[in-house]
Amino acid sequence: MTATASAPTMPASPTTPAAPTPAAPAATAPAAADPRVAAARVDDLLTRLDQLGESRTRVLAEEIVRALMEFYGSGLARLAQLTGDDTVRLWGTDPQLGALLAMHGLHPVGTRQRVEQAFAQVREQLGSQTPTFEITGPEEARMVVVRPAVPPASPAVAAAVEDAIAVLAPEVTVTIEGGRAEADDLAAGRTLLPVVGVSG
Repeated sequence: MTATASAPTMPASPTTPAAPTPAAPAATAPAAADPRVAAARVDDLLTRLDQLGESRTRVLAEEIVRALMEFYGSGLARLAQLTGDDTVRLWGTDPQLGALLAMHGLHPVGTRQRVEQAFAQVREQLGSQTPTFEITGPEEARMVVVRPAVPPASPAVAAAVEDAIAVLAPEVTVTIEGGRAEADDLAAGRTLLPVVGVSG
């Protein structure tokens, strides 16, 4: 019997571990929008709709806006119901969430108190130039009538009032007495977003 030589058995080489797959970067949440910027954007679009006159396009567009407001408002109301009063009060302290709550009648602080807070901020900025104000109208359509200390209202006074109201009480309409309405102030009286109208 002829012996057959066999090749020596080589020891198995250790398996090289695969390089770890780098983890995907975490998704970055979008930056919170300034409610004043968002309000100005929507107000600009609605003003451009007003320029269309009593067209069918304008009527349909406004109906879409109202329907969306009702849709998101009902969802926000449900969230408020599920989370409870303490959470809603916390939401009310955030400028963006507070504005949303106010627009849908869900803010835990009443309109009058928030308007007073807005004018307290204006007073810190303007001092003796701070205008007085009166809140009128029914609960669902509040209007703040502003009376400048020295009429007509200067652009600085009007801007200070508009900015403060836009953050703290965006559901109200603001009318500044003793001034002159601007040519593009077509949205006076709209209650969807804060609008500064200047009455003569």
